[in-house]
Amino acid sequence: MNNNEPPIIRILSVSEIHSAFTIAYNELGSDYLTENDFLETLDTDDSFCMISTRKGIVSGFSICKIFGPDKIDEMLALPDCDEKNILMNFDTIGILDSVAVAQEMKGKGIGSELIDACCRELTARGTKIICAMAWKDIKGNVNIGSLLKKMGMLPSIEITGYWNRFVTSPGGHDCPVCGRPCKCSAVLYQRLIK
Repeated sequence: MNNNEPPIIRILSVSEIHSAFTIAYNELGSDYLTENDFLETLDTDDSFCMISTRKGIVSGFSICKIFGPDKIDEMLALPDCDEKNILMNFDTIGILDSVAVAQEMKGKGIGSELIDACCRELTARGTKIICAMAWKDIKGNVNIGSLLKKMGMLPSIEITGYWNRFVTSPGGHDCPVCGRPCKCSAVLYQRLIK
């Protein structure tokens, strides 16, 4: 395989969990995901993890989950808002829960390939709407905003301090950009499946 060949996108295997976790640790912070979060995606109907590999080395991943309206608060932690009310009308919701690419592999189309593969898989598993909470750092950069827009997902609301809600670390999320507690925001993106 040469560097011009596209990455191989497929479902994560047990032997690749540590590699995917290392990318998560470096790109999303030391306390955002655990190896167990990856393990829980294996052999289940309501979650999966897609990885990108080049020359057998994991270069990126995306964890996706499928849930119903009864789990919106647990999965999305949205404030009371129109977007939450709209999502409550769907019996099957898919979320691109975490997407990360190794620093040295960014800019090679891996994120786009992962998001595309995940959207196809979520659609095949019967989701009626796909959403993502994109990370907007304190400098105003939305990490995967342009990739989500390319996939037809539109931004709606922004939630400040969002990432601190998903960790049990004292003092809040250990953000790779702004430290602890994280001062970054989340932006909700969504797309109806036709």
